[in-house]
Amino acid sequence: MNSIRRGLLLWLIAALAGGMTVVMAATYAVAYRQITSVFDGELVKVADAIHLGEDWVGPGRVRIPRPGFNLAVRAYDREGRTLVETDPPLPAEVPPFFETGFRLLDSSNGEWRVYSHVTPEGIVQVGQPEATRSSLARTLSLRMALPELVLIPVFVVFMAWVLGRGLAPLTKLSRRVEERDASRLDPLPSHDVPLELRPLIAEINGLIARLEQSMAVQRRFVADAAHELRTPVAALALQATVAQRAAQPAARAAAFAELDKGVARATRAVEQLLRLARLAPEAAREPLEPVDVAALAREIVGAMALRAHSGAVDLGAEAHEPAWMVGARGELRSLMTNLVDNALRYAPPGTDVTVRVASSEGGIEIAVLDAGPGIPLAERERVFERFERAAGDDTSGIGLGLAIVRAIVERHKGRIHLEDACPGRDPPGLAVRVHFSDRGAASREVRGRQGEALTHA
Repeated sequence: MNSIRRGLLLWLIAALAGGMTVVMAATYAVAYRQITSVFDGELVKVADAIHLGEDWVGPGRVRIPRPGFNLAVRAYDREGRTLVETDPPLPAEVPPFFETGFRLLDSSNGEWRVYSHVTPEGIVQVGQPEATRSSLARTLSLRMALPELVLIPVFVVFMAWVLGRGLAPLTKLSRRVEERDASRLDPLPSHDVPLELRPLIAEINGLIARLEQSMAVQRRFVADAAHELRTPVAALALQATVAQRAAQPAARAAAFAELDKGVARATRAVEQLLRLARLAPEAAREPLEPVDVAALAREIVGAMALRAHSGAVDLGAEAHEPAWMVGARGELRSLMTNLVDNALRYAPPGTDVTVRVASSEGGIEIAVLDAGPGIPLAERERVFERFERAAGDDTSGIGLGLAIVRAIVERHKGRIHLEDACPGRDPPGLAVRVHFSDRGAASREVRGRQGEALTHA
């Protein structure tokens, strides 16, 4: 399980370990350079101190007491014959050199640092194992780092306590959030929290406010739905009772006809409620695709032509040129269906209902115009609310059509407004105009798909 405290502590330990590794490596490098400098000086001093002359004793082995330095000496005459060497001696792989200077040589018992001192009397070579220098450098660097190594556990424990204190406000905040539920959605207090947590609390409070608003809308939606469905359900029950008790066939037929109308109204109300629920922000969206809005408008006008004819309304479409946009085909169909349905419901017999689709570089506009009573200016914003209808409206319906239309428009990032279809005329009629501004993107996608189709063909 992820833990901020444990994660920070682990990162801190890793940083300390890495830092100590770097410090020890640097300390070892510095100590090794210092030791090399000192020991090289000792090799030079020993070589300079040995004088080869006529009084030099013949070949043999001697021991030079240099505790802790592990020196080895070998002396040659000018012909390269060994005059004397220490015990232990230089490795046999070390040859005589006739030039003064330092050399690093490999041997069967490791690397050796050898200094050759050339004099007129002969050659003196003084050597020392590199392992001696490395071991001493490691010992010195460890002694220097030992106090820091001892302090690391103490520092880790202290930092664990500091992190616990520092993260205490988070624990307190989590308890406050845990106390909230559907019955308690008051905002979290922010006056006693650190500055770093205030943006988080502000976002949580914003989420709580949106959740409270959403739940309020849901409660109102359920209450309004129950209220709106109660009437058609009660009417269905009444008509069913009338049909059962009707003694004459004509009365029974009339009761069944009213029952059919009630079933149709209840069915439409349920469909509208379900459609509105599917348009909620948290609901899954239909896949977006290029849609020819003009063709869709002609299709809807054709499907509703019979209903318009039965009401003596001339329903027509002015949508001759293709008008492409990227959108959810089903939602756009529902949008235009609701607009045409509203127009047919309010249009007087003998009048026209026109669906216009116009496209331009600025986007696509859909307009539905009728010659009905229109909507007063003061009520045009209110009729977009759920279950709201214009004052004096006695037509069938539950007031969800325009709410569904606005939800679809908002999901497609469009704009909608209402205006008089014929200003100055009585009645003024109503024009509903919807504008979408992504025609350019839709056209590019359509051209891309057409290119892909030609490529595959």
